[in-house]
Amino acid sequence: MNPVAAIIRFLRLPFVRVGGYFKRPIPPPPPRARPRRSARSAVVWCAAVFVALHVLAVVMLDDLWPRLRDPEYGIRVEHLKARITENPGRPVVLVLGSSRVSMGLRPAAWEQTRPDVPGHPDPLLFNMSLVGSGPLIELMCLRRVYADGFRPDAVVFEYWPPFLREDGPFYEPDRIDHNRLFPYDRPFVDEYFSKAEETERKMRADRSNPLYHSRHRLVAQVCPRWQPWDKRMEMAWANLDPWGWMPGLDEYPPIPAQRKIRLEHCEKIYRGQFFGYSIDPLANRALREAVALARANGAKVAFTYLPEASEFRSWMPAEVNRIGRENLDRLCRELDVPLIDARLWMGDDYLVDGFHLSRQGAAEFTRRFGPAVAATLPDLGRP
Repeated sequence: MNPVAAIIRFLRLPFVRVGGYFKRPIPPPPPRARPRRSARSAVVWCAAVFVALHVLAVVMLDDLWPRLRDPEYGIRVEHLKARITENPGRPVVLVLGSSRVSMGLRPAAWEQTRPDVPGHPDPLLFNMSLVGSGPLIELMCLRRVYADGFRPDAVVFEYWPPFLREDGPFYEPDRIDHNRLFPYDRPFVDEYFSKAEETERKMRADRSNPLYHSRHRLVAQVCPRWQPWDKRMEMAWANLDPWGWMPGLDEYPPIPAQRKIRLEHCEKIYRGQFFGYSIDPLANRALREAVALARANGAKVAFTYLPEASEFRSWMPAEVNRIGRENLDRLCRELDVPLIDARLWMGDDYLVDGFHLSRQGAAEFTRRFGPAVAATLPDLGRP
């Protein structure tokens, strides 16, 4: 520094009192420059955190917590583990089907009335149904059950003619959201989806940005009220009880005006399904494979036909009824599978829309279904 400039700078400093004397203070050193993190380093760290979060999300969705990807299935898996742990030694019977089974089978009602004779363990019924299931989704669910390490003693499959169509708007894979599919579902996709490559491409896209593609499903589990009504999806799992039952309408006896409105709404839908009706070979193929898969894993098998109201049966043309019944008889005969035919078990008052049981109807139905399973599969749990 120029000497003159140094003197001027010194003279500008104020005097301070030190021990009775006034002295000029020593000027402080200039501030040291703080090292700055390079922009490149910040970008790298952000990218690393982003990738780590996405990898963690994929692992949680696919492996650590399956209920995040498919809550309807994952929550049932958690409940099934708990029920098996609580009931050691009882033969496990899984019942697979559509929303009719999901709302109609109430195992807790069987638990309240089962004989519980020492030395003769009663079947442990568990509702493993997924809404919208036909034969293909039933097979997908059963494959998952075995992939997740369960070995049920028996499996009961719902048989229902309206869901044996696999054409146009009735094509079952269209009811399967690709966000719900796990890596071990890929063989099922390859074998049964007409656009398997497109579905697998969507599955890869889901995992490239899982937080974004699964955002609706995650929000539905954390805070469903944040979603608009047209995005709500938690109805299929929010109220599941510990036995896998999804409560239907709490209406008995029914309110005539309300039931009439529901019947009129459903009649339009199902008359359309019966028009030009035929059973798709793909549906029968899935049913046959599901039976073979269960037996290959040591399980006994049965079919069940759940109750329908007289109104619903009147919508089904005689030809459709004949086709469905002949196909069922053929499957039972060729596969040697017994049938629990509950189609006429329940009065119309228990069927709120013609084919879904009310809560009271589900309890009454299950009290009869439990003994029917025990009688149809009498050697459960015995070597």
